[in-house]
Amino acid sequence: MSHRTLTSWITTSLRDNADLVALRVRRRGDWVTTTYRELDEISARLATAVLELGLTPGDRVAIHAGNSPEWTMVDIACLRAGLVTVPIYTTSTPSQIAHVLRDSGARVVVCGTEELLARTQEALATDDDLDTHMPCVLLPGDRHADDTAGAEGASVRTLAQILDTVPGDAETLTRLREEFAAKEEEVDPDTPVTIIYTSGTTGAPKGVVLTQRAYSRELYVIDTLFGLPRGERNMSFLPLSHAYERGWTYCALASGMENCSVTDPKTVAAAMLDIRPATFVSVPRLYEKVYAGAHQLAGEGVKRRLFDWALRVGADVQRRRREGRPVPRTLAARHALADRLVLHNVRDVVGGEKYVMAAGGAPLRQEVEEFFLAAGLPIYQGYGLTETAPLVSCNAPGAVKSGTAGRPVPGTEVRISDETGEILVRGDNVTPGYYNRPEETAAVIDEEGWFHTGDVGHLDADGYLLITDRIKDLIVTMQGKNIAPGPIESALTADPLVEAAVVIGDGRPYLTALIQPSFEELEHRAREKGWASDSTEELLARGEVEQYYDDLIARVGRDSARYERIQKFRLLSEPLTMDAGEITPTLKVRRGPVERRHADLITSMYQ
Repeated sequence: MSHRTLTSWITTSLRDNADLVALRVRRRGDWVTTTYRELDEISARLATAVLELGLTPGDRVAIHAGNSPEWTMVDIACLRAGLVTVPIYTTSTPSQIAHVLRDSGARVVVCGTEELLARTQEALATDDDLDTHMPCVLLPGDRHADDTAGAEGASVRTLAQILDTVPGDAETLTRLREEFAAKEEEVDPDTPVTIIYTSGTTGAPKGVVLTQRAYSRELYVIDTLFGLPRGERNMSFLPLSHAYERGWTYCALASGMENCSVTDPKTVAAAMLDIRPATFVSVPRLYEKVYAGAHQLAGEGVKRRLFDWALRVGADVQRRRREGRPVPRTLAARHALADRLVLHNVRDVVGGEKYVMAAGGAPLRQEVEEFFLAAGLPIYQGYGLTETAPLVSCNAPGAVKSGTAGRPVPGTEVRISDETGEILVRGDNVTPGYYNRPEETAAVIDEEGWFHTGDVGHLDADGYLLITDRIKDLIVTMQGKNIAPGPIESALTADPLVEAAVVIGDGRPYLTALIQPSFEELEHRAREKGWASDSTEELLARGEVEQYYDDLIARVGRDSARYERIQKFRLLSEPLTMDAGEITPTLKVRRGPVERRHADLITSMYQ
């Protein structure tokens, strides 16, 4: 491996790609870009300025901000200064913010907006163990505009004000470059880079420590398996506070790509057309929405038959190509017609052909994966956790098996527990442990260095990993039947009129489900169909609405054993919320709080 540390990967790229664009974002209708040379200079000045605040290497800097180029600027500055970043989700409540700041011992907080700054200050003011005057840095909405507005109080400074404390003249930049180059040679691979607080579905969040070595391993793996294209665009829209997008951003920058930030995740569909990225990573939800939207537009009758025919032809061609088999001339002609009439539309929706589209965070349904493949858009599905920085396994060019999470990546060992079927992982990418939590660390990392993931799965005969579900989520019915609720819930939430689904049945005679409709989509459908109502409750009570969800549940369970089918369901009239503890900042459902809050509804399904 040519680089032993993340710092080495990133700083080498800053020098080697100096004239290329590193960061790109659209603001007020215009592109704002930062070259690798500018990122090198800004991060060196910012690293120096932050240390001059009185911090020393190893101190923690919290970043409470949404996706933006400035997030990455601060992150790389901290990396070069030897400071440990502590991301905070923008969806976090004041009490959650206080927990992260207190537990990590953060010395400085970087806030992305004035609203996030206000929430951070509320956390500081209401927790007796925190310093109410902790220094806060406010990021600008546009670093080329006046960004001093709104920063009030001695403990709040803007990014521009911090940067201005270190001159940007040629002589200073040359000196800083030499100083940091000397420091970077001495970086220990086991030095912590970040502490990421898991949003876990049970208990208080724990800080996962990730090191220079762990991230360096990830960059080596991605470079080996994919070789990301220098100078092409990567689209970044998932939270940088999550290990998934953060790790991929490092990969993009280490490869000399343009990292294009999408600051509002609701605009991803438009951003794909605007950016036309060569690469991006996503959770399955984006792919599910494209899949559902395409099938809905296909309608019925002749149009639907043409759509299905085109997908069959596309799938046949792509399978032959993947297996190295020739494509007969007649099939090639049919494929050209299918592409012209149907398949190119799918590629157009995601901004054209792709070098890499990856899926992680949750299993991607095989039919969705095969739909995109038929359109010439292979999705490389993988598996990982925050504790593994995050990649454990993935499909890659030349090594793809649909419906799996791919083979373990180079340098990472995976084995399956004989007793429980749990997936165990060992390698340089695994965390050394939870911050200041030796007992919790010992509970998941055994004496031989195997990390116990809490996920159930198996390796097939070809070494591809298949994920079943989380151990704690497995349902054992009253009759002793073992059921993984995850695949059922994923199939339900693939429907555009379902926002969330929770399957119930542990210790009970049969399966039931709580379904949160996608209220906006449902109301749109109601207007189209003329289903009049004066309230959400009235709309959900309409027979047509109940029939829609009843038919959906029947379709999802059509090919399942009877004990795996949902027998009854209830529609939730209010969304699941983070404030109620029902969903995590990464939008995963926390079953315990949901079941407690809706205990009466659940009981009614078993009476």
